[in-house]
Amino acid sequence: MPVRQYIGGIEHAILHLLYARFYTKALVDVGLAPEGLREPFARLFTQGMIRLDGKKMSKSKGNMIAPSTYFTTVGADALRLFHLFVGPPADDVDWTSQTDSVIDGCGRYLDRVWRLAVPSDDVIPERRSGEVTAEDLSIRQATHRLIDRVSRDYERWSYNTAVAACMEFVNTVQPYARGGGHADVVADAVDTLLLLLAPMTPHLAAEAWERRHGDHIHERQWPVSDPTLAVEETVTLVVQVNGKVRDRIEVDPAIGEVEAEQLALASSKVVEDLAGAAPRRVISRPPRLVNIVV
Repeated sequence: MPVRQYIGGIEHAILHLLYARFYTKALVDVGLAPEGLREPFARLFTQGMIRLDGKKMSKSKGNMIAPSTYFTTVGADALRLFHLFVGPPADDVDWTSQTDSVIDGCGRYLDRVWRLAVPSDDVIPERRSGEVTAEDLSIRQATHRLIDRVSRDYERWSYNTAVAACMEFVNTVQPYARGGGHADVVADAVDTLLLLLAPMTPHLAAEAWERRHGDHIHERQWPVSDPTLAVEETVTLVVQVNGKVRDRIEVDPAIGEVEAEQLALASSKVVEDLAGAAPRRVISRPPRLVNIVV
């Protein structure tokens, strides 16, 4: 005690949480719990609900979608990935007629991951070895940036953006691997991807890893990025006017608010769009965004 992390639905706020807090304080007061322990949980996270026809899915109400249907079509991992990808975990989600297409998309993505990790004998391109080229280095840098990004997303409960990062990474690595990339660079990229996906898609990751290495992925350590490779030389600063994108500028990741604002206001596209009007407000969030309000 205290429990490091409590995860539950919002309905727990007036049931489990209230009772647990009351009893903790009472037990301390009567000397049956450590003095000074006033809260049973160090952190609280309230996850959203999945709703069907506007109502929370519930076994007691009988308004549920049987997951077994998807086990036989796209697999359990695709269904897991959908739940993580569909939105921030604190938000409610409505199960609609479009849901099946999103789940199918997650299944197709995992098919791509499988083909990348465990290619058929007749489609394995000849890999290069020896000296690393600039293209090889860019893939290696993308791999270490992925480690940083997914690790941060996990820590802040942003699983949907972690999934998106892994999807983007496959779009980058797959054509490189098909084109006969450097053997060590491809292997490192694929192994890293599987390690990062393992908490989200444990079955596929474990099977692919065993076929590649012969041991168990869930006994492996979490990957650690090399700071010299993970650092971005430039990032894209998106410039908006009243919420609409007007320009994209490559900037230094360490750019400050004032400099980012000056660059945005000096953009020829922004100057043209403002047509002499003075901004009422400039919201600068370097290095990714500047929004000009007129």
